[in-house]
Amino acid sequence: MKVGIRIPGAGPWAGPDAISEVSRYAEKIGFDSLFMTDHVALPTKVDTPYPYTENGKFLWEPETPYLDCLTALTWAAAATETVELGTSCLILPWRPLVQTSKTLVSIDVLSKGRLSVAIGVGWMKEQFAALGAPFKDRGRRVTEMVNAMRQMWSDDEVDFDGDFYNLHDFKMYPKPVRGTIPIWFAGYSEASLRRIAAIGDGWHPLAVGPEEYAGYLATLRAYVEEAGRDVSEITLTARPLRKAPYNAETIEAYGDLGVTHFVCDTSFEHATLDSAMEELQALAEAVLPTAHRLP
Repeated sequence: MKVGIRIPGAGPWAGPDAISEVSRYAEKIGFDSLFMTDHVALPTKVDTPYPYTENGKFLWEPETPYLDCLTALTWAAAATETVELGTSCLILPWRPLVQTSKTLVSIDVLSKGRLSVAIGVGWMKEQFAALGAPFKDRGRRVTEMVNAMRQMWSDDEVDFDGDFYNLHDFKMYPKPVRGTIPIWFAGYSEASLRRIAAIGDGWHPLAVGPEEYAGYLATLRAYVEEAGRDVSEITLTARPLRKAPYNAETIEAYGDLGVTHFVCDTSFEHATLDSAMEELQALAEAVLPTAHRLP
């Protein structure tokens, strides 16, 4: 099992030196991947319930330093050599389609094929409003955007017609290093699981403990079978946030479910960067020996 960490692209250590040092150190001590979260403009008032806390309160204050997700990942890519890179999660429906497709393939090429993209449909109505993006039909738009991006990454000339996007008479080069970029989807609603079953390369649910994961996975397996696919085609990942401790028992529990990529949320609330590195070292000792023994 691969294990990744969240880089300090948001919060008190959001900056070039911390991202570079943490990314290099994580690679050195054996972590397999680096992930960055996605928020653009943090509203001063959020009434939409946050899905990942019990009280529904959003965790980030509007004045929090929060770097652009894809720019921060590019910086981490430049600081490292072999560690994989990922978004967790890129909120695709508030981004422009063609430009985002180009940015993703650029990161993939510059990192020599190390990028995977976990996509979310988004939950915060206020941020959609701030960015001028429609909240309605965002799930359907995400499906169409992914299909269009895959065509841009694979075909010589783009020729795509959908309900929301019509793309014709242009080419996009270079192409991804591996021929495409793996697309994982967040979520565990019926619509999300059906989307994963139909077009997903992976499932990347947030804040789902092992017991809940097992229940959702059973549903996903049924939808995958309906879609004429095999669940072995879908990378199973987990980012439990606060729903499970980061220890060997948790790793084994997810491993028993077929999870092959686990993402840890490091706090980066330390007074010094050295203290943050000590947290990473302790985390590595707690989870990597067990994870790296698993498939």
